[in-house]
Amino acid sequence: MRIRSNPVLTRELRGRIRGQRALVMLVAYLTITAIVTLLVYAASASAFERGINDPEAGRGIGKGIFLTVMVATLVQVCVISPALTAGAISGEKERQTYDLLLISLLSPWQIVLGKLVAALAFALLMIIAALPLAGLAFLFGGVSGAELLIGIIGILVTTVCYATIGLLASALMRSTLSATVLAQGIVIALLLGVPFLFFVISTLTDTFSGPWEPWYVYVMGLFLSIHPFIALGLTAASLAGGEDPFFLDIPTRTGQVIVPSPWMVYLALSLILTLVCLVLCIRLLKPTEYAAPRSKTAPR
Repeated sequence: MRIRSNPVLTRELRGRIRGQRALVMLVAYLTITAIVTLLVYAASASAFERGINDPEAGRGIGKGIFLTVMVATLVQVCVISPALTAGAISGEKERQTYDLLLISLLSPWQIVLGKLVAALAFALLMIIAALPLAGLAFLFGGVSGAELLIGIIGILVTTVCYATIGLLASALMRSTLSATVLAQGIVIALLLGVPFLFFVISTLTDTFSGPWEPWYVYVMGLFLSIHPFIALGLTAASLAGGEDPFFLDIPTRTGQVIVPSPWMVYLALSLILTLVCLVLCIRLLKPTEYAAPRSKTAPR
């Protein structure tokens, strides 16, 4: 069955778009992003006025606006994406339509795909609506096309990955509230746990400053690339320093080593996590089993 003819997708899209909730979320999303962008521009206005003839001042403002929009969008994606799919399957259980959905002619893969694509379509709408704010940075300069493309790819990959985490939580739990709590808990644990563990490991091993061993560069680079903000932030810093967008030269105790750019590692890890969540979610889709009532014999 093609995606466009998937009845689950059609039903979910109509339910999301026709209500007032979609409009309220979109307006709130754009309002928050625009306010944060305006505050960053106002904070940089004085520096721009002092260096009105300095092209570097304009590039700095453009860079600040771009990073602000990207970070604000990424933060809201991390919060909204799991919530969009947390009630996809658990909501069917609460409405007692879960078993009816499973005994239909749709396969578990088609059900999961319809639920996921419907949520991603709405998330994609919010991301596209925020891109014109990021485009304001090109009026000032300081932002390259590679930075914009990598930022968009990182946000899209994060949206898909965290949406599948919410979908898996929805398949595991029986209520939308518990699924939302589980999905948000996993995301928060990931966002806070990675930098905390890195700080603890670096403190215990006294490896904050380089040069490092080659194995440490590969292991910790892989570990830090799980975090979207760290991976994309390191990539932005390397691009600002004139590094290659695909590979980095890291100094070690045995010489220079070439490692993939953090955004590429994050892309690969996110795709693996997405596939794992989808496979687990499909395997969890099965009719509800009810225990047969025991017959009670009358006492003699």
